[in-house]
Amino acid sequence: MTFVTSSNIGSAISGTLWDMTQRLRVTTFIGAGGKTTCLRSLTHEIRAAGQQVVATTTTKVFPEDSMIPWRNYDSPPHQKGAWFWYASVEGESGKWIGPSVIAVDEAILAQPLDEASLRNWVIEGDGARGLKLKCWEFYEPQIPRNTECAVLVVDRNLWGKVLQVEDIHRPHACRDLLGQVLKAESAWSYFLKSPVFDPQYANMCWVILLNSVNPVNPVYTAGLLNDLRERWSEIQPSLVAAEKRPRHLRLAAGDAKEGDLLWFDLW
Repeated sequence: MTFVTSSNIGSAISGTLWDMTQRLRVTTFIGAGGKTTCLRSLTHEIRAAGQQVVATTTTKVFPEDSMIPWRNYDSPPHQKGAWFWYASVEGESGKWIGPSVIAVDEAILAQPLDEASLRNWVIEGDGARGLKLKCWEFYEPQIPRNTECAVLVVDRNLWGKVLQVEDIHRPHACRDLLGQVLKAESAWSYFLKSPVFDPQYANMCWVILLNSVNPVNPVYTAGLLNDLRERWSEIQPSLVAAEKRPRHLRLAAGDAKEGDLLWFDLW
């Protein structure tokens, strides 16, 4: 796995969603507030570059009409284009149920290693029922082990607002956030309890993405990222042992749908 780190950690870098994920081959989105948008945007960007890409979910999603559907327990054929792989359909809701995490991992490992046959993988690894912030049960998230870049998506439009029960999927799992204003301090409380700092995923390159569906002033966005960085510099010596940190962590913000993002690397 290759990790690319910005040479200028102090300054925010701009680019597209694919750039933000360092163009790594296997990306999994978790969280809430734009995962499906991120999956579509990244898949389409990779396809536009002429590369093969398979999108899938390890949970369930509403039917996807912007890709080639592939309903099968085996992964799609090695052909050009953007495929959406699902295993079955949920009768009541009509949602597409994805293959298991194990099946996705096996498909990633089984593909040919020659450059012409290599595929990119874009995976949605969480369900959040359309809510704005995701907390996790013990059996979540569903992240394939062969994920190279994992992205925690947070709805940036919650920033500066009081967090309510109706904003959060699984609010019982993060009661300490209820009634709190989402800002740098409370955001880090959330991040530290998220899968980003779960040792079982520490070998992955992580991105925390504050996603907005509305135009965002770049100066404001850079200021928001700087607030998070400064708060991290205050808390990290006492709270987070080195062995509990992911191998690489990038903070990003912007509009994933439009591909207009800013980011910088903490390490």
